[in-house]
Amino acid sequence: MEQTENEKIKQRNSDFLQVFRGSPQGERVYDYMSVFCLKKECTFDKDSARKSDFNMGSRAWQLEADFWLEYDLSTLDETGETDDIERK
Repeated sequence: MEQTENEKIKQRNSDFLQVFRGSPQGERVYDYMSVFCLKKECTFDKDSARKSDFNMGSRAWQLEADFWLEYDLSTLDETGETDDIERK
């Protein structure tokens, strides 16, 4: 049986929370990745456009993880719609 869009979103949110907030190890990995992926740093490298692009890609991973960790599931219950939030 195929999951609905809301079920997929709830499952993904749950998966991210379980992996990164469900254990001390997951929290340590998340904290490490936050630094490694330049969460709070500038991604621009004045000497290399390729390095800037690489840094932006790394940071994109972190922003995606933060998005799912902070997702407010109550918005699904209130509206019943997702605005097609699934990444394609």
